[in-house]
Amino acid sequence: MKKRTSDKEISALCNMLIEDFLTKRHYSNCRLIDIESFVTDYLGTKVLYESIAEEHPGRGGFISDGVTPLHIIRDGLRQSVIYPINTIVIESAFTRPNELARLRFILAHEAAHFIMRKHIPGGYKAAFHTEYTEGENYSEEMLKEMLTIDEAMTNRAAACLLMPNFIVDRALQKYNSGNNVCVYQGSDVVIPDPSKTIIQRMADSMGVNFSTCYYRLKELRLIDFRPFAEYAALFSNMEENHV
Repeated sequence: MKKRTSDKEISALCNMLIEDFLTKRHYSNCRLIDIESFVTDYLGTKVLYESIAEEHPGRGGFISDGVTPLHIIRDGLRQSVIYPINTIVIESAFTRPNELARLRFILAHEAAHFIMRKHIPGGYKAAFHTEYTEGENYSEEMLKEMLTIDEAMTNRAAACLLMPNFIVDRALQKYNSGNNVCVYQGSDVVIPDPSKTIIQRMADSMGVNFSTCYYRLKELRLIDFRPFAEYAALFSNMEENHV
């Protein structure tokens, strides 16, 4: 018997949940998932926006187990609040228009925790969404938390909820005629500007940021990795033509 849910199962589960949600809402040809409606109306989970004041940096979202307190700022005072089980709390700063992609991912991340609790029973431990910021001073405990298999699985599920296969296919058809996006790989990866434009347009249409869209395309094998020598040849030809 398998000991953990596979990545393929996670993708399939999230795809089918989103399809069921859209069917129940009578949405057709959808290109952007209404993730907050999915969380509140379909999953039946309450979402609150608070000024989160945890000691550890980067805490942007939280799903309660009904026992673990969350520190927030209310009326200028830091308070410890225990929310009902499965309540999702999001940092209120992410409601700003320029934070929409981050807000949507955090909502999807916490929704994914809820889904994985149902799919893999065995405890309702409170969970945070914590963003890694380069240069920030994280404790060893915090780093371990962010790098667990459960967090990796939840991030994957969040991406699947925001970008189910059929939504990605529609975006790829619209912005690249259904063709894979071309990048070049040598010792590192180089993304030419036309490919960056395609990925960014797809990301904007699905309400996610560039990197989230890129890794989802990579996961779905919709990135065409070409040898860097092919790209280098373009520069070589340009030099010869210039001379």
